Amino acid sequence: MTALVGRGPELAVLDALVDAVLATTVRPGAERPAVVVLGEAGIGKTALLAHGAGSAAAAGVRVLAADGCHDESETPFAALGQLLLPLADLVDELPEHPRAAVSAALAGDADGTPTGALHLGVLLLLRRAARRGPVLLVVDDADRLDRESLRAIVFVTRRLSGVDRIGLVLAGRGDVRPLPGDASLPTLALGPLDDRAAAAVVDRRSPGLPAAVRREVLAAGRGNPLALEEFADAGTALPADLSHRVDGLFGPGIRELPAPTRRLLSYAAVADGEPVATIQAAAGTAPDDLAAWGPAERAGIVLVEGAAVSFRHPLARAAAYATTPAADRRTARLALAAADDDPDVAAWQRARACLVPDESVAADLAAAAGRAGDRGDHRAQARAWQRAAACSPDPGTRLERHHLALQASYAAGDADGVAEQREAIRAETDDPTVLVVTTLLAAAALLLHARQREAVRRMQEVVPLIGRATPAGSVLLASFLRLAADFSGAPEHRAVADAVVDRPEVREAVRRVIADADSPADLMWARATVYDRGEAARLLERMLEGGRAGPAATADDLQNLGFLADRADDVRRALELFARAHDRMHHEGPAAFGVPIMATLLVEHGRWTEADAVVAHWTELADARGMTRVAVELAAPRAVLAAMRGDPDRAHAIVAAARRRVDLADNRFLLVRLGAATALAAMVDGDRGRAYRHLRVAFTPDGDPVHPRLSPRLVASLAAAATGPEERRDAALVVGKVRAALGARTSARMRILLHHADALLGDEQQAEHHFRLALADPTGQDWPVERATVRLHYGEWLRRRRRPLEAREMLVAALEAFDALGAAAPADRVRAELRAAGSGDRREVEPQVDPLAELTPQQREIVRLAASGLRNREIAERLFLSPRTVGSHLHHAYPKLGISGRHQLVSVLRTPAG
Repeated sequence: MTALVGRGPELAVLDALVDAVLATTVRPGAERPAVVVLGEAGIGKTALLAHGAGSAAAAGVRVLAADGCHDESETPFAALGQLLLPLADLVDELPEHPRAAVSAALAGDADGTPTGALHLGVLLLLRRAARRGPVLLVVDDADRLDRESLRAIVFVTRRLSGVDRIGLVLAGRGDVRPLPGDASLPTLALGPLDDRAAAAVVDRRSPGLPAAVRREVLAAGRGNPLALEEFADAGTALPADLSHRVDGLFGPGIRELPAPTRRLLSYAAVADGEPVATIQAAAGTAPDDLAAWGPAERAGIVLVEGAAVSFRHPLARAAAYATTPAADRRTARLALAAADDDPDVAAWQRARACLVPDESVAADLAAAAGRAGDRGDHRAQARAWQRAAACSPDPGTRLERHHLALQASYAAGDADGVAEQREAIRAETDDPTVLVVTTLLAAAALLLHARQREAVRRMQEVVPLIGRATPAGSVLLASFLRLAADFSGAPEHRAVADAVVDRPEVREAVRRVIADADSPADLMWARATVYDRGEAARLLERMLEGGRAGPAATADDLQNLGFLADRADDVRRALELFARAHDRMHHEGPAAFGVPIMATLLVEHGRWTEADAVVAHWTELADARGMTRVAVELAAPRAVLAAMRGDPDRAHAIVAAARRRVDLADNRFLLVRLGAATALAAMVDGDRGRAYRHLRVAFTPDGDPVHPRLSPRLVASLAAAATGPEERRDAALVVGKVRAALGARTSARMRILLHHADALLGDEQQAEHHFRLALADPTGQDWPVERATVRLHYGEWLRRRRRPLEAREMLVAALEAFDALGAAAPADRVRAELRAAGSGDRREVEPQVDPLAELTPQQREIVRLAASGLRNREIAERLFLSPRTVGSHLHHAYPKLGISGRHQLVSVLRTPAG
């Protein structure tokens, strides 16, 4: 039996009913073991009943089943015969009059049989059967039962009790119970599946559907399992190519309708959101005459309400569509296009009626694509460009429109749509540069979905074109291969990327690209290949002096410069560049590879309010667009913030949910990111062993960094988590390997982290020297969390060496930093250390009252940013609000803070956020 999806609560009801039938003792006041299941056609009633029957039979319950049939609904006792036939051998044990009545009903010759005797006989027969073992009656399609059988079942049901060990499950279509004689029975109403369950049904039925078709199937199915399965089977032929099963549900009823009603249904079936008046005008019906809809409404096929007409069941529309001949559907589409005032809807209707390429149709769709892009609906834009390409008679124009469809699919995060357009372009041209560039967009879309292996395979297909494509195309291909290998971390992917990067054709292409001031490929090359801090800093300065971050810079250019600044450990400049790219992403819609790095830098730099806004906004956006990798990587800063604020359980839950979304064996970049967040939450929990295990994954068994940029930055955390001589020796080995790998290229930040690690792991006589060096570099203020953590560990070290005055000085500085950030977890740890160091100042050892406690979360964010000196418009841009909304929040916050205006915010907040 196929497992039911999304019906957990309903299955529990049936399982409880079976348990009640099996029970050997009956609780006083127990309800009758019966339930009525209601729902629309195809919603899963039959499947639910089959599950209940299967569970009962497996538990040793005798199952008696019957189902209603339209053709037998006028045949007396047809369903009762199905139900009781297995008990024919017990009929002779009944008293005379009931026996004669039941025998006549089973023989189909019940005319003149006393109803009372028959009903009593059915009840007695079932009770005799139950003496041999519990019995479950399962009746499906009860709304189609013959009237006599239904009355007998009602009689029995009203007299059931737990003592009888007889249960009943009865299902009927619609929302009206098929047992009008007894309203006391519990009702189980089956509604549509939720989005996740509906997707699971489609994926199980037709795995591998193209993303666009899958979305259309889910939208058309409206959570109805049968509709979802039928539409999934139909695939791209949706909704015409449907099985006889669907036609059997609605086809006969539609064919029996009057001709004017059928005509309106045909037009409604091909309509694309048009109002009733437009449908009627196209069909030649007076706009204010709704009479022709009446028969379809009475048949339960459609509902006409206000200006709209809707099919009551998703398969009813499909049946109306499928019962309309193709020529009539085309006529309807053209008539609807002529009658509709919406140019987008009219363009699509003409396109669906288009039998041969037609430039006028294609041009209308191109205009619709432009309007979709203007409103930011990239999925609709991609669909319009794709159809416009299909309708284009000119090969050059067709190729250009496929390109535009591919770019729109990429902006929408639709990897499958990008791949589909790539194949269409390959069928149109063999130009090496075109093939390389379209393949790179397809690979980039796959990378956004954390599908590194597929991305590498796609790019390997066009590696032979290196040297034949333009220099920029060849450089971009090598760069993207290196980035894919970086995300993956798999040795085989690194080998593929290294082999391509080292090709002479690529080196020559790089030389030419660097010499070409108009090519942005050099920025992508730098992002993919430059990890040396000094080289990154020098290259960044040269790019900025050359105006590469000027007003004409694209979001991708600014992102790549931001990555270079991050490699140079220039956090302030990196954040400035990422913020500018971020503002343009909002309008241009490119892939947001840099957003998680931006969020992480905001957390590390202490700008947590902005980090909250970026993470919340882009997590929602990434989920909506299917950008799995971006959403999963954003889980790391989300979890870090939760842990630092004192909620490690939430942090663990965030990471656990993220881990389930990707295969971390193929995503070692994400493995390191999520491992570091998990380790921090474990440290807050006091579980250093777990923290060490998760941090150690960032390094090979021999201690080498798994990732050249991420892994080294974890050395201080690894040292802090190490417990016992063995872990400390292992951590020291890792620190030594990192120092050797960096050599003279060590940045200021890495020097701070290495000194911090040495202070925790090295020679006791040198520990204080390393602590002081870790705090001496003024650039350490760019990473306030790391600097405060050094002070915490130094204070602990001083206290253990019985230097309480110095310890308190260091710990108070750490506490001020953590409190300013809102880092409740480490702040609590500092307060515990201060108490142990003998501090008697209540302000130091007791948590301080948050002056913003009475504000809403959004008001707190706005107040902190306003206190840092930002204007309303600047705050609005960071938090994705309007300036008017920001002003309103501040106006409502001032009375809660006991102040009258903005100029007093700094006095309320001990340290402005920013």
